[in-house]
Amino acid sequence: MPDVLSQEEIDRLLAALSQGEVNIEEVKKEGEEKKVRTYDFLRPQKFSKEQIRTVQMIHENFARSVSTYLSGKLRSFTSVNVVGIDQLTYDEYMKSIGNPSFITIFTARELVGSAIFNMSLEIFYGVLDVLLGGPGEPGDVKRIPTEIEMGIIKKEVVNLLTALSQAWMSVHPFIPVVESTETNPQFVQIVPSSEMVLAITFFVSFGKVEGYMSLCWPSSVIEPIGEKLTTQSWFKVKQKEITEEHIEKLKENLQRTKIDVIAIIGETELTLGEILTLEVGDVIRLKEHYDEPIRVEVNGRTKFLGKPGQYKGNYAVKITEVIEEPKEEGE
Repeated sequence: MPDVLSQEEIDRLLAALSQGEVNIEEVKKEGEEKKVRTYDFLRPQKFSKEQIRTVQMIHENFARSVSTYLSGKLRSFTSVNVVGIDQLTYDEYMKSIGNPSFITIFTARELVGSAIFNMSLEIFYGVLDVLLGGPGEPGDVKRIPTEIEMGIIKKEVVNLLTALSQAWMSVHPFIPVVESTETNPQFVQIVPSSEMVLAITFFVSFGKVEGYMSLCWPSSVIEPIGEKLTTQSWFKVKQKEITEEHIEKLKENLQRTKIDVIAIIGETELTLGEILTLEVGDVIRLKEHYDEPIRVEVNGRTKFLGKPGQYKGNYAVKITEVIEEPKEEGE
């Protein structure tokens, strides 16, 4: 009932009182009774509504990134949606995971403790089948994956965790590192069973495959960064000013980068039959003349011409000409 009554509502209330339909003493008694809200000490609410809302926005952004990545990787539209954000105990979360499942434990230097990324075997085998050239059928989802199969999907999970870190970038940047993988939830114990966790569940579908993925963030991991979980942090765009110091640092890092440099003495073409009959002492005639300069390639691109020789007891190439690359139109 609203705080301010209309005239019509007042008239009906007075009529009900006069006819005895409403007892004024009962109304007073109800107003005096204290309103009690149930509080479960076994499952305390660790996070505020605003924090939950921010976490939801972060992981909805993550879901869109995963959808884009898997659609390209699987060559089929992949739908990924957040279907639940729950606060529950770690024991309850682990009991909700199917056995077997593909469980990835990851951490980061910027985080306190570890977290879990879980993938149901429907998604696991469906993705694996497509990556190996199949139509994307999950097959027997009760079968425990082999080490080779887990190694293939682990590479994809690393890419998904990279997308997760990008989704968190505006709130709390971190670089995820995979600690281990497991198929049996009973062997995964990253926090005490009674600790509260934040479980984010995703529904994934592509082709005829449907299944779930989930993230488990223990409260001990989220609480240290809880003050950052605000809508202001989410929408705030951090712009870094590019200074001369940054430019010099970038140049210094580039100058230390190692790349492949190959000196090509010459090339020729042989038939398979000729290659099979080659013996020690045979001479292979190259297309290049002996006094012509040789090509020097940098990362597969010809950048110099040179003359072969020796320097301090090692084979060496003396640069005789720098090859200028033709400029593209519009430059």
